[in-house]
Amino acid sequence: MKTKFFIIIIVLFSGNVFLSCNKVLDKKPYNKLSEDEILSNESGVMAYFATLYNLLPTEDFRFSPRGGFNGDGSGTFICHLSEEATYAFGSDNSSVGDGGWLPYWQYTAVRNVNNLIEKLPSTKFSEGVKNAYLGEAYFIRAYYYFGMVKRYGGIPIITTVQEWKGNNLAELQVPRNTEKEVFDFIARDLDEAVKLLPASPVTTNTVRANRYAALSLKSRAMLYAASIAKYGSVNLEGILGIPAGDAPKYWQAAFDAAKAIMESNKYSLYDLKSDKTENFQNLFLDEGSANKEIIYSKKFVYPNKAHSFDRWVLPFGVRSPDGYGARIAPTLELCEQFETINGTIDTLQLNDQNGKPVLYADPKAIFANRDPRLFATVILPFTDWRGTVIDVRAGIIDGGKEITATDFNTLYDTVNHRIDNVNGNMHVIAINGVGGVIETSQTGFHLRKYVNPAYERSTVRQNTSATAYIDFRLGEVLLNYAEAAIELGNTAEAKNAVNQIRDRAGIRLLNDAEVNLNRIRHERMVELAFENHRFWDIRRWRIADLLINNTSFSTILPFYDLDAKAYIFKKKKTGFARTFPPRLYYEKIDGGEIGRNPKLIQNPGY
Repeated sequence: MKTKFFIIIIVLFSGNVFLSCNKVLDKKPYNKLSEDEILSNESGVMAYFATLYNLLPTEDFRFSPRGGFNGDGSGTFICHLSEEATYAFGSDNSSVGDGGWLPYWQYTAVRNVNNLIEKLPSTKFSEGVKNAYLGEAYFIRAYYYFGMVKRYGGIPIITTVQEWKGNNLAELQVPRNTEKEVFDFIARDLDEAVKLLPASPVTTNTVRANRYAALSLKSRAMLYAASIAKYGSVNLEGILGIPAGDAPKYWQAAFDAAKAIMESNKYSLYDLKSDKTENFQNLFLDEGSANKEIIYSKKFVYPNKAHSFDRWVLPFGVRSPDGYGARIAPTLELCEQFETINGTIDTLQLNDQNGKPVLYADPKAIFANRDPRLFATVILPFTDWRGTVIDVRAGIIDGGKEITATDFNTLYDTVNHRIDNVNGNMHVIAINGVGGVIETSQTGFHLRKYVNPAYERSTVRQNTSATAYIDFRLGEVLLNYAEAAIELGNTAEAKNAVNQIRDRAGIRLLNDAEVNLNRIRHERMVELAFENHRFWDIRRWRIADLLINNTSFSTILPFYDLDAKAYIFKKKKTGFARTFPPRLYYEKIDGGEIGRNPKLIQNPGY
């Protein structure tokens, strides 16, 4: 019986595939396409690739814990599971999940790409075209498996199209391979993709994989495998974990893949603006051909498929007409990880050497001389957003007495020194937080990275944002290279790579003595903040249970001192303690999957 390919035509322009759009538009809009129809012409293959790309585990603006890969209606993001940020609602801030918040079990997608890999060699396309298609298919299959192995550990490796024949259930129920076998399989698929894919993008933009996208994925995946081998442990006879002796092999594979990208000279760090803050901010908004840092990205198009990221994260005082806002509140701990321009890592100066609060006539001065990436990543207290100062005053100091409130509408009479909602002339707290309604920042900070200042506030509604999500960029590749190099004992190469990042950022370069594993990890934290790496990084390094162990993160509290006509800053814990039990290093396999395939073994702790 001939296999049918089921294609939902609406996804043609909603995912990553834009090549040959005119040809696709010329094609009759079938709801179901047969195998012959797909494999006989380019537009059919494009339609099929659209569905394959749409199921990639790209954790973009629409991905959220519990909401999954189409969680655009929840306003929760992976950064809420690490120490990067808190959420607007305390009940969701008290946990990092139960092992089922990040599901991705995509064997239907695996079956579809296996079908394409099997059938493409017998098509009438030229060898060059077939090879390019096959290269993409191998990249996609490797990405599917990477999305699963980083969650579950060892999973079944299936490379053929399984068919139900009425009496072959046992052969369809495949046991889990070891985690090492899965990572090795991913490496082989990506090696095939690298050999088959062209060096230039398949399209004129970055929305479909080329050779360097495959190398980027390999550098990332092998970094994960190496970390798990070195810092994890082997359980369930290798279904979980990788033997420690294999770590150097994977570090080397990550190093080599990153090096191939670097030496190709196809990509360069985005460095088009003299102002370092503006430059780093524009990196994530500039989708033009001048942005040579992007290797692979996911495009959004309004109104066919857009996202709501801007609506979810704008400060309360400048929020969307839909409401919401401030869902990502960067923590004080994260903000303090951004060094000074001179390269020191220190906390903000809240008090002087005698323990007295430091007075700041300009409240922005507390952040003076910090890494320009901080100002491009976070909307700091009292900085500007589209002409509006984002005030996050937590209260007033009058005659040494602290005055605060829970409602922005509460007014203070500075003449008679009392709260007076009728005659008061000053709001006690600011509209954007800290304090007040639950949709204001819980930490005093708001997110700036990826938030588009070109959008008029009135146009920021649900599913109206179209900023592209960068999945692979040269900045990450350099940091993958640096981490692999330092783990292999190659300090000089690690120093060269990390200093390229720091030079672009506009901060002091590291000397030989400063280049170590902790400094490389620190650089990843600040450079890649809010790009959905941090949670996975602390998991693969096996430090999440130490960093997030009954832990609360901090809020900055700016108080205006009426007598001094200046601000002082205090800090406190948010009050929402999180914890990360070791079982969460692997997600639990859904019980329904185990019910369908009893050969699957559940991960420990579930």
